Amino acid sequence: MAQTYVYIYLSEGPVPVGILEMQGEGRVATARFQYGRRYLERDDALALDPVQLPLHDATETRPYIAPEGFALFNGIRDAAPDGWGRHLMDRAAGARPLTEFDYLVATGDDRVGALAFGPDLTGPQRVAPWNNKDVSLDGETLDLTEMLEAVRELDSADELPPEHRRFLARGSSLGGARPKASTEYNGKMWIAKFGRNDDRRPMCREEYATMMLAKRIGLNVPEVRLEKVLGQDVYLIERFDRSHGQNGVQRTPFICGLTIIGAHEAEFSRYSYRNLADQLRVFGSSPREDAKELWQRMVFNILCNNTDDHLRNHGFLWDGKGWRLSPAYDVVPFPQVATERDLAIGVGTEGRKATLKNALSDAESFGLSKNEAANLATTIRNKVKTEWEKTFRVSSIATADIERLRSCFIACDEKIDTFD
Repeated sequence: MAQTYVYIYLSEGPVPVGILEMQGEGRVATARFQYGRRYLERDDALALDPVQLPLHDATETRPYIAPEGFALFNGIRDAAPDGWGRHLMDRAAGARPLTEFDYLVATGDDRVGALAFGPDLTGPQRVAPWNNKDVSLDGETLDLTEMLEAVRELDSADELPPEHRRFLARGSSLGGARPKASTEYNGKMWIAKFGRNDDRRPMCREEYATMMLAKRIGLNVPEVRLEKVLGQDVYLIERFDRSHGQNGVQRTPFICGLTIIGAHEAEFSRYSYRNLADQLRVFGSSPREDAKELWQRMVFNILCNNTDDHLRNHGFLWDGKGWRLSPAYDVVPFPQVATERDLAIGVGTEGRKATLKNALSDAESFGLSKNEAANLATTIRNKVKTEWEKTFRVSSIATADIERLRSCFIACDEKIDTFD
């Protein structure tokens, strides 16, 4: 059985929350968590997972067992890496197979959100299951050029080259499948996403343009930048779970859509935007405002055919009172030949069908009247229709790529019924 103390960064720094125990792998994996009494007595204590790990009275002893089929509790899993981070760790470990526990405790300080882990109560400590000398290589001096050079070599190397060990700390902490790393640039904290030599599409440039389009129509998006490094695009998105404060870097607790719903990752398509809005009413501090923003993002995803809107690509930040919808991220159009499209999660009464009609069919569940929703959808559609091509051209996306992307925006021609 593997064991680690779980910490959370609060106003004064890392605070021990409880103990996590894990046993087994795959289908037979089990996880057990127990809050510490002192943490439960704090006025500012928050649940690591509002669904699977709710807070309870400090006088009780209540161990939690992860639901069947869950290797980890969702709220703790949010602090672990996904595809790219695991890829880096696998390269560092060589032939040694890594467990879910290994991925969790070996992740560096740049992990998403405010959780941290350590083998004892002396504070958070990254525990790498490979050579201990790698633990101290925190990557603080890496710049975008070094990061891109590391990405290029990591794509082809069988093992993590020694000269790029420092990239592990920066790149293994984050979710998603594409190469990325946390960095400080021009005095701000960013996530850098890198292009690859074999990319058939200018993915970084397209994501940048789509986020700029979302900003133009009034959606809540972080600051984004596009830089050219060694002849390749590097897309920068400002971290919304980090800020600079009087006591240094401040970490904001973060959970994803899977966690706020309590869903299993393999079954995300069973859920919908309405489920997210429902949970905002339970756990959110501004549910009406956030539900409206969420509905507008759904409409935007339909209009640009962002079919990668699964539950891990919806985030929530703790504001001291409850969970707020995070700024949008990972929004990219996906060209398709078919005229009938689906989003990754449910839209309205017709399931995942990506049409404005379907989005309008259940708008009242988001606190919108039929008339308000129709007016909002009309405004968003008209702005996207008139602005998308201009925005993509200003972002220096080639004409051939724009023509290929044109099919993503066919929903902009959909008629919207109005209501008296």
